[in-house]
Amino acid sequence: MFLTDEHKKTLRAWHSQLENQRGLRASLRRSKTVNEICMSEGFRSLLVQTHSLWKIEHQAWRFTALALVAGLVSQVKSNDERQTFATRAGNKSESKRPLMSELRFARLRAVKTPDALLRQLRRAVMLMGGSVNVVSLAEDVFHWCQEQEDLRTHHRRQQPLTEFIQIRWAMEYYQAGDLPELDTENE
Repeated sequence: MFLTDEHKKTLRAWHSQLENQRGLRASLRRSKTVNEICMSEGFRSLLVQTHSLWKIEHQAWRFTALALVAGLVSQVKSNDERQTFATRAGNKSESKRPLMSELRFARLRAVKTPDALLRQLRRAVMLMGGSVNVVSLAEDVFHWCQEQEDLRTHHRRQQPLTEFIQIRWAMEYYQAGDLPELDTENE
């Protein structure tokens, strides 16, 4: 886990803050690349609140991960923490198909660059109607960035196969069809 309870609390509060400070949200939504996000006012507002999350020696990839999280959370309309990101993507819609098609999901799992990840995850958030678990999404982005850094530096992490983000996403996505539907009308 990358996010401590304090980081989770900060991320939730920052997401709520975006509702009231639309200029911050707009600066992030206009950003098409990770570099543009890094230059945005919205990203700076998150950056100053999360030093202990990204400012770790020899882990520069965390800065990129936080930028991705900022760009993605700006697209989230409501924080639904009942399910993980990938489980939500695999939930069946009214047409009995997953919210995110298998083809789009395969494209997401195949991305190799932060900018491609940003594009695919923004599409995913849109397909989910903007209702996403922001903490799960942030954890997943941090996992993805760490794994990409490990590949880049030829570092072999000793962990169970099911802990790799692409495999975990696939397991959660495909098992989502087996879950009972959540009753959203009584909330």
